[in-house]
Amino acid sequence: MSAQVCAVVVTYNRETLLRECLRSLEAQTRRLDTILVVNNCSTDGTAEMLAIEFAHLSQLSLPVNSGGAGGFYEGMKWAFERGFDWIWVMDDDVEAVPEALATLLEFASLSDFIHPRRIGSDGRAFPWEGVLDPTTVSKKSFPSDIGFENGRTWIPVNYGCFEGALIHRRVVERIGLPDKRFFMQGDDQIYGYQASLHTTVIYINRIGFRRKLPYSAEATENKCYLLFRNRFLAYEHLVRSALPMSRVAFWFENLLLLAWYVRSTTPRRPRSYWRNLRGMLTGLWDGTRGRYGAPPWIR
Repeated sequence: MSAQVCAVVVTYNRETLLRECLRSLEAQTRRLDTILVVNNCSTDGTAEMLAIEFAHLSQLSLPVNSGGAGGFYEGMKWAFERGFDWIWVMDDDVEAVPEALATLLEFASLSDFIHPRRIGSDGRAFPWEGVLDPTTVSKKSFPSDIGFENGRTWIPVNYGCFEGALIHRRVVERIGLPDKRFFMQGDDQIYGYQASLHTTVIYINRIGFRRKLPYSAEATENKCYLLFRNRFLAYEHLVRSALPMSRVAFWFENLLLLAWYVRSTTPRRPRSYWRNLRGMLTGLWDGTRGRYGAPPWIR
């Protein structure tokens, strides 16, 4: 009997992009056994679109917006409890190439946590190779995928990305579900790190997805808040992984990061500058207090 695969798609207010993502999943050369849509309390007509166009798919409607982290927690829990062998996770702003799932499964004997390459909205491959450095509680990215440039078919990584990763149920059995307290940002990186202690997490030199939205490096209040607040959650998980973490070094890195952001962000738009600074300081304060979930200004 072949392995049973469930795709988990988390969506929030992206009706058009979700439609394109789901159509790409239904066009896979290796057919999926189930597609689950986790609707994070969308208000843009997503529920109505799903009811009319994709009523044949499994759907999980959440009562509140629990962020990407909460959506993946609920979706993976749903798939795991129903006995699927593999859980294929993704956001709603990606489109899978037709052979994406078949390609990922070619590497099933090597790993229980497999990442495809992605191309951006500009059609170029998105470089992703790097390392999660526990000493700074952050991922260090290489400027390009140097392993692939040197002929590697796949490379090991010690972090995760929920933008197309194929995850075996054995990972959930060993480390549990993703931490929904992250709300957004960083939950997948730390989940991949925890998985790397039990399996060789890999990144393959095959394009699996096209990211539909351009990547934005512009700082926002939400991004600044989650960046600093979620570092405390990442630190907590690294301590639980029995790493010899230093609280003093952790706070030193937090202050260095804060100083870098303050100095590198030019207050050309004073309102945005001060909002972003407020996000950083509020994130540090909430992380210290252990206040997790949605940012305080999101209800």
